[in-house]
Amino acid sequence: MKRFFYILITILLFLFIFDKLTLLFVRKGNGYGTDVLDFYAQKNNSIDIVFLGSSHTYSSFNPYIIEDKTNLNGYDFATQQQPIWITYFYLKELLKYQDPKYVIIDVHMLVSMNSDYAYEQVNRDAIDKMRFSLNKISMINKCVKKDERAAYYFNIIKYHSRYKELSDNDYDTIFKGRTVNNKGYIALKYKNRIFDYDEVGINDDIMEIGKKSEVYLDKIIRLSKNKNYKLIFVKTPAIYSEVEYSKLNYINKYLTDRGEIFIDFVKKNDELDLDYKKDFYDSGHLDKEGSEKFSNYFVKYLKEV
Repeated sequence: MKRFFYILITILLFLFIFDKLTLLFVRKGNGYGTDVLDFYAQKNNSIDIVFLGSSHTYSSFNPYIIEDKTNLNGYDFATQQQPIWITYFYLKELLKYQDPKYVIIDVHMLVSMNSDYAYEQVNRDAIDKMRFSLNKISMINKCVKKDERAAYYFNIIKYHSRYKELSDNDYDTIFKGRTVNNKGYIALKYKNRIFDYDEVGINDDIMEIGKKSEVYLDKIIRLSKNKNYKLIFVKTPAIYSEVEYSKLNYINKYLTDRGEIFIDFVKKNDELDLDYKKDFYDSGHLDKEGSEKFSNYFVKYLKEV
């Protein structure tokens, strides 16, 4: 028994040190949405409303405005170009620590994702700093190509050469718990891009989305059945082409046929009073002023659902 105890302690000590070294070497911060480490720093069961999805999510929903207007503590648990299968695993991770009242999911990547796997940097931003767990293992297995998975199970394979560039920020993350404390929200600066409402390709055509996307959309719906939160799917304001909007029509039908809540904000620009000359960072993202308008409007909508 004594020998078994020493072996067990040695293994646990190794795993602890390995975990800390892995986190030390991995790249810190995130200019593209949530810093997952900051999500883990949130008090358990403290988030009332969570926003999931891609950059269309973290540049549109301003949690500070929403909290000020509703007293609902919000968080943008979103990363750049986040495909719906990563959103599914993020939702599972969220539910391990939080018991939200609302889960809001932007569907942009259902429209734009044409492959079964995302780019490496997309996966890295979403996966690298997640706590090691069965959910993370499953996420890697489903979201990363087989021959690339080892470097996600063991991040140190990818980042071991960073020992040459370690900074105070890396050490403060390990020993002081430093995170990017922004509720996942990124305020984009106005870039003097001028658009016109006529550029929005609203139509009645229907075009199917990717099969893998549809599978994980269904998984999210099934996961959310009999949960305490209200699930709401949205498309935040964007300037969609006719092809993109045709896919949005398919998503709209898919969700409404299943009794899910879906709101298309691309169609609601008159109500939102968005200015195509001032409120868009580019064709897909609102700038800071646009997100403030949208967030204030969303609060009014939230009170009605």
